[in-house]
Amino acid sequence: MKDDARARRLPRPAERPLDDGVRYGPETWREIDGVAFCHWDRWLLRLALEEPRGLDAIAREFRARAANRGVRGDAAEAMLAQVVDLRGRLERLARTPAGVLDAEEQASEWLLKKAWKRVWHSGPSHRTDAMRNTPRRRLEARALRGHWPRFPVSPARFEPELRSLVGSDGYYDHRATDLLASFVESQIDLLEARAASDLERLALHRAAMTAIIEMMDQVDDSFARMGDVFAVSERAYLGLAHDHAGLDGLLRDLLELAVWEDHGLLRGVDGFLGALQEEHANLAVRELAAIIPELRRERLEYQLACALALRRAVLAPWG
Repeated sequence: MKDDARARRLPRPAERPLDDGVRYGPETWREIDGVAFCHWDRWLLRLALEEPRGLDAIAREFRARAANRGVRGDAAEAMLAQVVDLRGRLERLARTPAGVLDAEEQASEWLLKKAWKRVWHSGPSHRTDAMRNTPRRRLEARALRGHWPRFPVSPARFEPELRSLVGSDGYYDHRATDLLASFVESQIDLLEARAASDLERLALHRAAMTAIIEMMDQVDDSFARMGDVFAVSERAYLGLAHDHAGLDGLLRDLLELAVWEDHGLLRGVDGFLGALQEEHANLAVRELAAIIPELRRERLEYQLACALALRRAVLAPWG
């Protein structure tokens, strides 16, 4: 009787744990022909076996979740990026999910339950490179400073002196923000006085715009002091940019910044675009013709709407 009871308590083969310890997700699980797969991949592949449309069905669900930014949208975008990356590796190897999982993993109910919990409920608290480098994060980072190397004078030359005023962490209440804004304003004035040319001043105010945008996550700008400092640099920058609109990368940089700036700081871009000479307006339309499909492909709907509005602003004066 005791032996029979003990046998009944033993897990069935399909329910037997396949791991000998905790797995967080990014750890390497398997390598095939030089292509590495992590445990996030393993869980996604096991779930894909249960779906008639495989990884496509999983991707579709994460896209739906990501579209609702209020419901863990960042986590959904991270998981979607992992699915897309996994699919690319499978294509390189010409393999299906069943061709990567072994027979025991394909039959494992234990692995299916673990995958269901980790993928659909726990979220990616431990992230892979693909999860950290989502299309949203990559394009937003490019908008902030990705085109600076194309400028005759790079804004990167001035950014450290502005960023050092606030540091990389900490939070400023509205009283401290007022003082910080005064420091930033004074530093910009000092650097402008040292600038030897319009191109240096252009670079300075472009650096100030990115520095202040990033500061906004660390300050309580209830009285709009930091916003006022930003507005001064924006006006100076747009005035200089109007005279140098044909510079390589300048319009692309400004258009992407306007698409991604979400603190409501940029207020003069529509007027700037509407005042462009025909040659530069055509250039702006060509740049938007590259930006818009990229946003549409990544299904970044809010940023896509912003880009379409910018195109209307460029074309408005020309009927």
